[in-house]
Amino acid sequence: MYAWAVIVAAASLVAATTAGSVGADEHDPLFFAETGFGVWNPEIRGYFNSRGGVGTFGFPISNVFTLYGFEVQLFQRQGIQIGPNGSPRGLNILQAPYLEYRRFGGLTIPAVNSDLIADAPRAGSPGYAQAVGAFVHEHVPDSWQGHGLGFLREYLAAAPAGIPTHIREFAALEIWGLPLSRPQPDPANSSFIYQRFQRGVMHFDATSGVTGGLLLGDHLKSLIMGVGLSSSLAAAASANPLLRQYAPGLPLDMRSRTALPGTDLTHAFRPWTESAPWPPAGDSRYGVIVLHRHGAGSVHGVLAHTGARSYLDYTASLDDAPPGTEKLAVVRPANEPSGAELRARAARHPGAAWAISNEPNTGLQDNLTPGAYAAFFDRVVTAIRAGDPSARIVAPNTLNFDFRCRGCSGEDPTGREWIDGFRAAYRNLRGAEPPIDIWGIHAYEIDWIDPPMTDVSVLQAQLEGLRAYLDSIPAHRGRPIWLTEFAIIWGYDDWQVEATADGGFLVAPAGRFRADLIEDFLSEALDWLETRGQQLGVERWFVFADHGIPDPIFTAFAGISLLEAPDARSDLTRLGRIFRRRALT
Repeated sequence: MYAWAVIVAAASLVAATTAGSVGADEHDPLFFAETGFGVWNPEIRGYFNSRGGVGTFGFPISNVFTLYGFEVQLFQRQGIQIGPNGSPRGLNILQAPYLEYRRFGGLTIPAVNSDLIADAPRAGSPGYAQAVGAFVHEHVPDSWQGHGLGFLREYLAAAPAGIPTHIREFAALEIWGLPLSRPQPDPANSSFIYQRFQRGVMHFDATSGVTGGLLLGDHLKSLIMGVGLSSSLAAAASANPLLRQYAPGLPLDMRSRTALPGTDLTHAFRPWTESAPWPPAGDSRYGVIVLHRHGAGSVHGVLAHTGARSYLDYTASLDDAPPGTEKLAVVRPANEPSGAELRARAARHPGAAWAISNEPNTGLQDNLTPGAYAAFFDRVVTAIRAGDPSARIVAPNTLNFDFRCRGCSGEDPTGREWIDGFRAAYRNLRGAEPPIDIWGIHAYEIDWIDPPMTDVSVLQAQLEGLRAYLDSIPAHRGRPIWLTEFAIIWGYDDWQVEATADGGFLVAPAGRFRADLIEDFLSEALDWLETRGQQLGVERWFVFADHGIPDPIFTAFAGISLLEAPDARSDLTRLGRIFRRRALT
């Protein structure tokens, strides 16, 4: 039997192994300082990089946001949308409900040519890919009326690298679509020549000889923001519900949530190069766990991006908490300051919350016997209260209450067994119940027999059990509960063991990563915490914000992450957007 007790301790993921600093490189290829936005979403990034990158799309001009039920990122020339099957695709930006118009500032693009549409190949017809190639070559010229337009060259540049030559036109169809017009000069400026496609407009400037896509993404952004909006587009789009909808500071940063169903514009157009601070604005019940360090102000950025105002990072320092935020200091045996330092810190931050230890009942976290914890708790709390009698003590932050593990070996006690021992040891030490203001607990399903570990009922049962237990003790009846850590340990359908060179083992994925079940888990957990959890006195809950890095015994990250990358500038994941919507509304 493998030593699955090791896996039980992995419930805290990498909390014990992330004390080091991770710096954000200002030259990170995911981030474009030219506009202050990055391409963090892995699906969008792969699509962007394989289809010409900046040359095809221009620079990113938004974060990923939700528009009419789909995740979207805007670029200067086009948009990329995550389709219902999870795959990226070009945004039909020139169709309703986006930019079904012809005039953009002083530019007038060609009208749709109905004869061209009538002759276009029909999707699904026999030989469709070959027909697309012939149609594109016939109607998308590189040369036209003595001008070296380069339109065909530009079209083919959007095909993924390495694609066979005979299907390059078909591959580029995803970006541009079929031509909807023939080349045509602008009626107000004959040196500008355009060709209209389903998803973009090619533009040739005869004066400079430069060919590129028209900046339609910029125009869509202007329409939504109402900034830099041309009078011609404003007039044409006067009935478009997207017009001037972006309203930072209102719920979801929108003027009317009913006008745009399935839309969330929160921070959609907030560049990371903006000098004004990102104010934390969310519901204080929603907390995040920040594992990485990205330089000055980055924790503030993570909080603002996720909508959280509360956080912890497993350190006992409060001096580094950004203004307007609430940090839960965590004192552990491995980072215990001196008594004098604890008194000084508490005095500087009156009323702060202090978590005393991290999973003392598990082997690979703080691993304290009830008696050892009682002595540690007494020493730390005495010092904190000497500096600040109003300090709030959050303890003991056990792993679960009455659930241990399925498929594990080892003898770690349940939270209930361990708490009974701790209370008895503290009564022997001080003659009274431990002075805990808030009962902290971590809740995880740990089941290596039937993965993935996405059963939210385990979390619910741990909180129900702790509430009943506390209410049976007069000294602790009615005390609030904080869920100081919850997440998913293993989100794959199955697992397998991989041997290491030193004779050990690692747990590796098998089967699919069940992002769908993890998304359902998070939504159901937050629903329950806001309703039944509130009835039970659960006042706050903390989930991992940073991009997941593997636990030391795993080969891959397998749980919840609110950010796409370990960088404060990163876009939110789908889970992050679920969390942020809840925190902000």
